[in-house]
Amino acid sequence: MTTRKLYPMIKTIPNFLSKEELKLAQQYWALREPLLQPCEQCPNAVSAYGDFLSETFLLNKKDLVEKVTGESLLPTYAFSRMYYSASILAKHSDRPSCEVSITLNIEADKEWPLWFVKLDKNNKPMKVEPCSLITKPGDAAVYEGCGYEHWRDPYEGKKCMQVFLHYVKANGRYTAFAKDGRKHFGQMKEDALQKVWNPAWQ
Repeated sequence: MTTRKLYPMIKTIPNFLSKEELKLAQQYWALREPLLQPCEQCPNAVSAYGDFLSETFLLNKKDLVEKVTGESLLPTYAFSRMYYSASILAKHSDRPSCEVSITLNIEADKEWPLWFVKLDKNNKPMKVEPCSLITKPGDAAVYEGCGYEHWRDPYEGKKCMQVFLHYVKANGRYTAFAKDGRKHFGQMKEDALQKVWNPAWQ
């Protein structure tokens, strides 16, 4: 795991998935790919909210994420996205359901840095040096989704599959967002897909 002085809550987790879990996930997403829907947030990408396998990882990996972060966590939702050549992830910060986030690399044919800049108390990017992380398939990055502006430059490979696992702190201010407002994990929630940060949530 790596840390940076300006970014103490951004870490890599090597081998987040075992070899067997990674192989299963890659086979699963190869089957799911034709059924994924175009992603409104990212051009030239397809995605799925609340996918069963991804939400299984959300629950199954909670203890590991708690160990890495030192926080007691409540799962909110999982989101899965397959990027293609020239896909871009625009600069953004996440909504409250993503207080603690995992970006899990399932498959990629080229390295693709994820960039971060810390936000100030007014939710504005600070004038500090950004940091970046690169993960290999099976590895994950953990970060505070609400505390950093993050983005990816255009993808130069052919295909990259990422799964996002989101949590809130059990003793924090966003506990109402547990399960992302749903009754059950694996349940779709259309209005949860494209929300961006609202200052009223602070």
